[in-house]
Amino acid sequence: MRVKAQPSFTRPMASEQTAPDTIPPTPSIPITSRLSSALSDARAGIRWWEVLCYAALLVIGLTMRLWDLGARAMHHDESLHALYSWKLSNGEGFAHNPMMHGPLQFEVNAALFFVLGDSETTARVLYALMGSVLILIPFLFRSRLGRLGALFAAAMLTVSPAMLYYSRFARNDILMAVWTFGLVICMWRYFDEGRHRYLYIAAALLALMFATKESAYMVVGMMGLWCFLMAVQPNLSRVWANIEAQGVSPPVALGRVANGAWNSVLDVLNASKHGGPATFMVFLILVTLPMWSAFAALFQDTPLLSWMNLTLAAGEGSPRIGDPVGGGNVIAFVIVVGMIALSAYFGYRWNLWLWLGCANIFYIIWILLYTTFLTNFAGVKSGIWQALGYWIVQQGEGRGSQPWYYYFLITSVYEFLPFMLGIVAAIYYIRKRDTFGVFLAFWSLMTFVLYTIASEKMPWLLVNIALPFIIMTGKFLSEIVNKIAWRDMAREGRYLLLLGVPVFAILLWSLIIYSSSGSALQDILIQVVAALALVGLFAVGVYMYRRIGRTQFLTVSTLGLAALLLALSVRSGVIAAYQNGDTPVELIVYTQTSPDVTSLLDTFDETGAGTDMPVEIDATSGFSWPWAWYFRDATNVQYPVHNENSFDRSRDDRVLVVHSTNQSWADTGLGESYLDGKRIRHRWWFPEHTYRNLTPGKLVSGLLDRSAWRGAMNYWLNRDGVYDILGSEDSYVYFNASVPQYYQGAP
Repeated sequence: MRVKAQPSFTRPMASEQTAPDTIPPTPSIPITSRLSSALSDARAGIRWWEVLCYAALLVIGLTMRLWDLGARAMHHDESLHALYSWKLSNGEGFAHNPMMHGPLQFEVNAALFFVLGDSETTARVLYALMGSVLILIPFLFRSRLGRLGALFAAAMLTVSPAMLYYSRFARNDILMAVWTFGLVICMWRYFDEGRHRYLYIAAALLALMFATKESAYMVVGMMGLWCFLMAVQPNLSRVWANIEAQGVSPPVALGRVANGAWNSVLDVLNASKHGGPATFMVFLILVTLPMWSAFAALFQDTPLLSWMNLTLAAGEGSPRIGDPVGGGNVIAFVIVVGMIALSAYFGYRWNLWLWLGCANIFYIIWILLYTTFLTNFAGVKSGIWQALGYWIVQQGEGRGSQPWYYYFLITSVYEFLPFMLGIVAAIYYIRKRDTFGVFLAFWSLMTFVLYTIASEKMPWLLVNIALPFIIMTGKFLSEIVNKIAWRDMAREGRYLLLLGVPVFAILLWSLIIYSSSGSALQDILIQVVAALALVGLFAVGVYMYRRIGRTQFLTVSTLGLAALLLALSVRSGVIAAYQNGDTPVELIVYTQTSPDVTSLLDTFDETGAGTDMPVEIDATSGFSWPWAWYFRDATNVQYPVHNENSFDRSRDDRVLVVHSTNQSWADTGLGESYLDGKRIRHRWWFPEHTYRNLTPGKLVSGLLDRSAWRGAMNYWLNRDGVYDILGSEDSYVYFNASVPQYYQGAP
């Protein structure tokens, strides 16, 4: 049988190139055929209790994010972001550097510094505000999550340890969470309503996303893949059924299969003129196509391009990592122009006015941000090529050098609630074949897999992983609540399950981590009583299971477990954010500036000299950060890189901060003119050797070792067992002997 001819992807007629506000949903696509009753109910209006709940969550979330915001020592990355924002606010300009990701955060922070003044608090206030905005965004997704699902998601976003900690941290990951969630909402609102306004909003969000961080490529790739799968699925089975591959040679059969696949793609492209996933997929491709140009650098060392002996993305050691070099600039320019031409050509054939509207929104915002509002036109080149080129090169470096299971570990310590229930929810939605639920599972699992595969693994990336799991868990919990027969809860003691599950878990936990009190009789008695209580609770659970049925038992028990995990999440987030914010007993605290640095600053302030005091900071190993931020207004601070000859000269510096590797030379060279150096921890980090090099054998033996269980549980709950083995890189502070009073308050 011959493969049936498929419609060609031809230029639309003039009447097709208009851009009406709406497009009727495509009847053949299941996700746009009919909305659920929950969707209709969510659109019925805003209930007073919803407004009250969101207002309460916003107040709680904003308070948690702003409370004591400037107290923690500035992390190395925070000081970079803050200092260059401060320079921009002072009129010194800004040039995009992909090492610090996109320019957006610098420009917004500069505006905040200009209005509110510069401090550690205002350096972090943008992220605190955006983290609070994130709490409200589920309200816009009630049509899909349901009223309760959106509220549950908002509540988890409020208290999530990762969301809380990195809403108080001057990095752009919380901004990416806002843009990503907004893009997902625009996509589904477009599927449901077909209004072009959602494409225009999505174009603006894409511009903000690409101007924030290069993880935008992963987000766009995931969303595009989902749209492609949804668009091609209705056509694929039909096309495949029309392919006759029997009785022919393998090359002919393969050609027919390829032809059928191509015809399916053409069907998708033609369907893209009528709304739905195909349209959103083409929108993503055409609007962002030039941004993918630097992916050509992946092939510069392969037979495909190596014969040209050109560099499309310079490697480590180059002054401009990720940039093309020499003749590579010509090739890069041709590729970018070609991508722009392809975007324009296919946009013209797709829907001219719609493409023009989306492209103008995207590139006007993008160009303004990357050129720092037309003051740095070199930002166009760095943004469209070097931004991606830099991170392609960095993937080979594998910064952080974390093991493949890193996100399994850090998620289980902080985001255990959405991760545990999210895995169950993903299985539930996949088995149920609920299209939206399957999307949430796809978004969650694909994000986790992509960040696990990526060579660079950092704790702040947990924000991106936690977001989809939180959204999926919110929807799942709402379905659990809706399945509970609440009117019958008082009968047969069903409400006791809500308490019984947490009590059972706490007793089991206590039995596992119980340590000897010194009295053998007392130890035996306590453990026997706990074991009997566990057996009793288990027996009651079996009785209730038989009495009320499997569905009611599982739903009520899951809700009780979720309540316990939520309480533990709140505790974990509060301890990480306020108690251990700059102390790396937390896995989420990564190579953090020590509080010793801020203590030394307090000493300077107590002298009355403050930033006017003459200080020399040894810049060995990048130790000029975060001092460069703290001494941003100072005129008497120098940042030399010391060596053995640095201390032979006479000096009038009152304070020297010397890297520990140069301590012996400083002790010898400074002589009696300076007091003995006092050690301070400059930066310190979690003892990563405690979790590296795990093997299946070590894991199994640990599961069978009660002392290993006790140690793991004590860390999980109280962060015990690691403070005394924290790693650090230190400095020594030397005060001039003529001012010994300065030494008294030194850390």
